[in-house]
This record gives sequence, structure tokens and C-alpha cells, in this order.
Amino acid sequence: MEALRRWLGRKWDETHPQGVECLGCGRCCDLFGGHLRASSVDLERWRSLERTDLLERVNRLGWIWVDPQTKKPEPACPFLHRTGEDEALCAIHDVKPEMCRAYPTLAHGRRCLRGFHLA
Repeated sequence: MEALRRWLGRKWDETHPQGVECLGCGRCCDLFGGHLRASSVDLERWRSLERTDLLERVNRLGWIWVDPQTKKPEPACPFLHRTGEDEALCAIHDVKPEMCRAYPTLAHGRRCLRGFHLA
């Protein structure tokens, strides 16, 4: 856990409330959004829903998010919409990748990038 804290470059404030819901700040999407892979379940779900807008952003190795025209990786998730300095909305929340749904995992200590322990 200590190595993860150092890796994130953050001093964790133990006074943060435990078990809060996602704050919707979008920091995780900014940092990790350009380094994700779609699972076979994601791809199957997107095909069944005919979400070509999502499928065209997956490369042949399953990496997301790529520019549909250039096929080059996007630096961050193109479906994150900033609504304020520390506020963001996921435009594909209902169909977002499993990897996004699972964050933060036990590997992250169930803490988001802002240091909150999420329920």
C-alpha cells in the first residue's frame, strides 16, 4: 500500500470520511482513461447494443480509446465531459468499460486519486 501511495505522489489524509460515493471529479479518467483495454464482455455488450461509436474506438488488440480516423491512442477518455474544475460526467456511464466500473480496486486500496475510500 505504501508503494502505491508513493507512486501516486500523494500524501493520504487519514481524516477523509470512509465509504463515500464517487465524487465525480474525473481525475481517475484523466490519469488512466488513455491506458485501458476493453474486456470481451465490454465488446460483446457494445456489439449487442450496436454501439459503433464505442467499437470504432477499440484497436485490434483491445486497447481503448483510439481516434476512429487516425487509429492513434487518445490521451484520455473522450467520453469524459468537464462540468467544473473538480466536476466531470461520464457520457457513457451506463455502458462504460468493466475496468472503469471496478475502479478503485483492492490494488488501489479502494481509494480514489483524491484519497477517499470508496464504498
